[in-house]
Amino acid sequence: MRTHAMGEMTVKEIREYLKTNKTIIVPYGVVEQHGYHLPLSMDIHNAEVPSYILAEKLGCIVAPPLNYCFSGGQLPGTINVRPTTFCAMMCDIVEALARQGFENILIFPGHGGTESLDQLRESLRILKWLNPELEKVMIMILRRGEFWSRKDPRMDGHDFHAGDSETSLMLAYRKNLVQLDQLEMDEPELAERMRHDQDAYQLCTTLSGQPQEIPTTRQRPEIKVGVMGYPEFATAERGRENQENSLTPMAEMIRKAIAEAEANRKSGKRIEVRSPSFENNEYNKKK
Repeated sequence: MRTHAMGEMTVKEIREYLKTNKTIIVPYGVVEQHGYHLPLSMDIHNAEVPSYILAEKLGCIVAPPLNYCFSGGQLPGTINVRPTTFCAMMCDIVEALARQGFENILIFPGHGGTESLDQLRESLRILKWLNPELEKVMIMILRRGEFWSRKDPRMDGHDFHAGDSETSLMLAYRKNLVQLDQLEMDEPELAERMRHDQDAYQLCTTLSGQPQEIPTTRQRPEIKVGVMGYPEFATAERGRENQENSLTPMAEMIRKAIAEAEANRKSGKRIEVRSPSFENNEYNKKK
């Protein structure tokens, strides 16, 4: 294979690729605040770099990344795209790839925001629900944290955002974009609160105080930096460890899933799973 980058390939090369390989990785990120020491493009690198490492392990190609989704942050430089807009784009991309003949579409988020991720899962589920042509297409959303996470006794809270994990990853693969000499935190009480609650940056208000009212949500005005974690512990070595310990088991899982999916496409076998609606139903939670 001349390149793993779909965007660098020609029409002829894609046509030849699809004769023997129907797997593609689709990375997405966001332009978002990451403190004073990391670039706004952190989550774009966090999607694209591991996608290419994974592509090498799997022998597949990577689509050009979608670099915009919903952040929720509102510090300068952050670009928020409504989850509905983002999900519509991703669904169009998936359908376009499926029409060309791709059967294993692996979505790799560089941004962990639940607003976009939760809506993307449901949007893709409904897309497959309503489009019979996608029934034989395996769509996966791959999250590094589902395969490996570090337990560090020095951290009494969580490393949510622009902390040890993200800073270590950037030191490992884009060191020139990390400015540790500019590292700052918000006021101690606020920084500590954001280590224990990933939504603590949000200020939600209503006019009536009634639970039926949709709240107005803003980023708390006292937040000036927006780091939610422990960037002081970051090293390039920790980033490389994170990368290897998460992507190796991820690649192994994907290989098994692709082989199983291909066998079941041929045999007609399907594996029944519970609907996400069942898991989220309050009645079922009480059972």
